[in-house]
Amino acid sequence: MRNLLTYILTFAICFGCSEKDTEWNSEKNATIFFGSEPKNEKFTLTFNKTDKSLNYKYVNQIDTSKTISIRKSTDSDSLLFGFEKFIKTNKKPFRNKKLNDLEFDYYDLENPVTDGTGPILFNSKYGLLAINNVFGPTIIFLDKKDNTLTEKIIDKLNE
Repeated sequence: MRNLLTYILTFAICFGCSEKDTEWNSEKNATIFFGSEPKNEKFTLTFNKTDKSLNYKYVNQIDTSKTISIRKSTDSDSLLFGFEKFIKTNKKPFRNKKLNDLEFDYYDLENPVTDGTGPILFNSKYGLLAINNVFGPTIIFLDKKDNTLTEKIIDKLNE
């Protein structure tokens, strides 16, 4: 009986391991550029994985109406942001040691418009790094506030 219990416990633990990282939460600091002075706000990132997509939901900790949802299709190089589809570009990915040397790919609107959102900097392990918006807010998501890194990201978005 004891061996059976040990086997069941081991199986349950190992089964749980294979499902690891299908859902998690973290806190992100957002620097929002819109208007005269940048604002710093905190968001809670909720991640979940399905068979067909990686889903990232960013909810402002003070004003929950400020919510950003990104869905990464697992079978294509596309993102869904709101009702818009973004396609991975051929531009060299953004990389920085402060971001664990992760590569952040550039995504642009599938059907670009003059006043459209983009580019988006994104990495599947990290989630959303930045959203650039010509006529709306540009948002940078970092684990910790870092003005120097934020400036580098803004420069890359505007290249």
